[in-house]
Amino acid sequence: MCLGTECALGVFLTLFGVQDLTSGRISRYLTAAALFMGLLLRREAMAAGILAGILFFPLFLLRMMGAADVKVIAVIVGFLGPARGAAAVGTGFVLGAVWSLERLLRKGMLTQRLSYFLAYIRRMFTLKSYEPYYLADRDGTEPSIPLAFCLSAGTGLCFLAEALCAFGR
Repeated sequence: MCLGTECALGVFLTLFGVQDLTSGRISRYLTAAALFMGLLLRREAMAAGILAGILFFPLFLLRMMGAADVKVIAVIVGFLGPARGAAAVGTGFVLGAVWSLERLLRKGMLTQRLSYFLAYIRRMFTLKSYEPYYLADRDGTEPSIPLAFCLSAGTGLCFLAEALCAFGR
């Protein structure tokens, strides 16, 4: 992949991260522009990105992540391809898990949220009840994290690791 493509992805991820941190939302026009740019620059690889979006879409339907988070995953995998994209998204999920764990521990909500999650999974399998996992009106904003920011930072960390490995050769 050429440096210009990585720079374009870096610009989009920076904008995604800033929007997610400041407002908790990401512009649908920005995600559409990123997907369109990915189609222009990385036609074949964007198929993997679209597949990633389809695979994560059920988590949006259950309200375990936002629609913009699914689109950010599709953009990352589409620009980077399946292997590098999976590493970047995986790193972002690890960052998100650490941030979420810290937040839940600091606010004393870990036991409550784990209990709720286990009850939710039990309802899904025993009652075949598929209701949203997270509702802001019911749950508040305290348990949520800016996942798109974490995904963006995870991608940045992967870029940094690749650069350090290349520099060390």
